[in-house]
Amino acid sequence: MDEIDRQNQREDKLYEQLLASPVVELAGVVSPSGVGAGKSRGQQLWSLLLSFDAWRINGGPIRTESLTIRRRVTDDELREFQSAIDAETVVRIRARVAEDNVFGFVQAYIEEHIGLADDRELQARLDELQKPKTVEDDQFGTFTFDRRVSWYSAQVEWVGETIDLTLNAEEPDEIKSCLKIARDLWSQQSSWKTRVDDYAVQELLALKNDTWLGDDETELSPEEFKSKMTLQSISIYPDDDFDFWHDDGDLFWGHSIQVSGSLAGGPTSADIPG
Repeated sequence: MDEIDRQNQREDKLYEQLLASPVVELAGVVSPSGVGAGKSRGQQLWSLLLSFDAWRINGGPIRTESLTIRRRVTDDELREFQSAIDAETVVRIRARVAEDNVFGFVQAYIEEHIGLADDRELQARLDELQKPKTVEDDQFGTFTFDRRVSWYSAQVEWVGETIDLTLNAEEPDEIKSCLKIARDLWSQQSSWKTRVDDYAVQELLALKNDTWLGDDETELSPEEFKSKMTLQSISIYPDDDFDFWHDDGDLFWGHSIQVSGSLAGGPTSADIPG
């Protein structure tokens, strides 16, 4: 049994716990991501997923911890839920809620979508959440919070080019830590660019030349490989980690080139996700 099998078993257990819970009526603020879905190896049905950023059970007190809501659905059922439930709305559903479960935080199983909720308090909460949140910084300018991905971002200059700088943080202390890491990177931009580019070549050039050459392509040199990479964004995390995200210039047929690492350890991994 590998990790995917263990994850599937854990999810099966969660569904058992959810289906053993009583049906209640929920009203909640749908998160900006709306209704999504995933499917793991060996699974025939989609796992529908959405979350409420604020919610209440049977008209009770409003709760502000995120509530993950799920259900296993067919293709048609998934399309129906996605059509019925819009992001950043206040809706009513019938659901089963499991406070204590194998995942360790509150989860729900959606039985039925009822419709929009006429709930002034939850609407006020949504209105508050939708107000722009910004952080001002003397060096990097204005960062704007994106609720869909829970990070702050700003357009900045890196080695003469405009890129996105994202701070994967919400709390003031986390933002402060991210900005310190960013300042350290920016103080040695040329050096870090060279290190990141060279690491991408070290880890991915052979993959390109061995597996990803087009019919009319010849093997690339390190400099040719680097010339096709275009940095698009740098993501900073408060624990000292970072990700450099590049457009691949069609090296890998549209996949991103991600180089990850930390200030202390330098670049430590390179991948071509998506």
